[in-house]
Amino acid sequence: MVANILFLLALTFPVASAATAFSIESNKQWGRNLMFSLILGLGQGLMYGVGKLLGDTFMHLMSNFSKGLVFALCLAIGFRMILDTLKIRKGANLYMVEKKKHLLLLSIVLGINAFIAGLMSEYFQPFGFLLPYLIVGMGFLWSFIAVVIPFSQTKLTLNSLLNLIFALSILVIGTIQLF
Repeated sequence: MVANILFLLALTFPVASAATAFSIESNKQWGRNLMFSLILGLGQGLMYGVGKLLGDTFMHLMSNFSKGLVFALCLAIGFRMILDTLKIRKGANLYMVEKKKHLLLLSIVLGINAFIAGLMSEYFQPFGFLLPYLIVGMGFLWSFIAVVIPFSQTKLTLNSLLNLIFALSILVIGTIQLF
């Protein structure tokens, strides 16, 4: 159960790193930032749903390789998160959202990890049918927390550290699923 909760937290954490830029802008725009946080969370759930639909269409053909497939997909998620960790330290992942289409594109890009997790949902789906709703909720919560905390170099360092810890935890969870 702890591994499932850790997987959910780790899967949705990239939203917090990207939402850090929302706290740079004026603090008087709470309604706007709240809407942005909700859209980022919904993007996570939508991309998971798309990945689940795609995974359900062909993953049954790979049932002989199911454990290796879950490990490979967890490896892909962990590797992407480790690459993002390097960007966080430099502040290169701070996206200033000017238009609604930029926010939608950002939401889709941040949902790639959830999409990959949706692909393996036939073999590894913690929390069962509740997972998409939990992904939306956690995505919203992470992005809202990132907006509330004031921007600083310490915040970037903490985001980088948490992203690395969560990436390693996904790799460990994938390895556990392999054995």
